[in-house]
Amino acid sequence: MGDPGGIGPEIILKSLHEITSENSICMIIGSEEVFRFASERLNISFDVHKIPTLECTLLKENQINFLDITQEAEALYQKVFGKAHSKSELFSVGEISKWNGSLAYTALKVAAYQGACDLIQGLVTAPLNKTAIRLVDPKFSGHTEYLAHVARVKEFAMMFVSDKLRVTLATIHLPLKKVSSALKTEEIASKILLTHEFLKNRLKIKSPRIGVAALNPHGSEFGTEEDEMILPAVKEAQKKGIQVEGPLPGDQIFHEAYEGRLDAVVAMYHDQGLAPFKMIAFRTGVNVTLGLPYLRTSPDHGTAFNIAYQNKASPASFIESLRLVEKGLTAV
Repeated sequence: MGDPGGIGPEIILKSLHEITSENSICMIIGSEEVFRFASERLNISFDVHKIPTLECTLLKENQINFLDITQEAEALYQKVFGKAHSKSELFSVGEISKWNGSLAYTALKVAAYQGACDLIQGLVTAPLNKTAIRLVDPKFSGHTEYLAHVARVKEFAMMFVSDKLRVTLATIHLPLKKVSSALKTEEIASKILLTHEFLKNRLKIKSPRIGVAALNPHGSEFGTEEDEMILPAVKEAQKKGIQVEGPLPGDQIFHEAYEGRLDAVVAMYHDQGLAPFKMIAFRTGVNVTLGLPYLRTSPDHGTAFNIAYQNKASPASFIESLRLVEKGLTAV
């Protein structure tokens, strides 16, 4: 569901007609109260099959199943804040609140544990507000890290996918001054391998071509990281039969990928990869977590509190996230 105060419920409701896969059973995890409110406010149908727990015998095909997590959220609220959640306290539209954070965190937690236990094979997450989540879990750093932690996977990566460009990040949410010291040859090599596996197994690209970006301007002309950490990672991946090249200068590599000469780019830090990616796929980009035992995607945008429940939110990125999951699940 994502944060109930944002556009998550709206884009989910607007996307349901796009679920066309005949090989999967679909389920929404969230608060029924939130979706009833969204349905009435936005005049969008909310016709679902409610289930009390995730049991295969309870799920219906050709219908949207709905798992309400409100009771679990109330128990979490009691545990964290030392008092029961007031029934009169509704979720807050366009604002950060403890109850919003409890609902969003619980929906994510339920989905994460179901995925880790192989009860679900694909997960599309609506946007969270990290400040609201940290009211409940102060150590929360993001969707990607949390899902990897619950699944107990040590090697994972954040990848962004569009028709024209695919980018995996070697480091994620770090201050720029810490990127250089955070880069490790083995971790860059892991990101290359994860990218290769996704391209080959999920997107069915026979011989994926991967480019690895340099950290410094003009490659190694102005630094040592390329020769000391990035190039050894590229060579290690090449020894495994992966078609990868680099380190390539940042002002070259994204053009190569955009022109179709590379199937994906491994960027060294967040904005190196996200700036060019969002330039061309701001409304349709999809965030993918590589390395999980299930396929997880999400729209590449935030909660957009300022337009919540105003019928202004575009579901384009969420729809692309759904389509990518359907495509990825069909491929394996």
